[in-house]
Amino acid sequence: MKLFFAILLGSFLIGLTDDSFGKTGNIIIHVIGIGYNLGAIFIVRNKKENL
Repeated sequence: MKLFFAILLGSFLIGLTDDSFGKTGNIIIHVIGIGYNLGAIFIVRNKKENL
């Protein structure tokens, strides 16, 4: 369930844009979202290897 929320949060952050953050803020939010999704992928990959 934690993995689902990590993917959901990462996808939300990737899709989020806000004019008050400016261009740099939007880039930072996108990078954080991509990081969440990559972290979730690595967690799944490690769990599959341990089984």
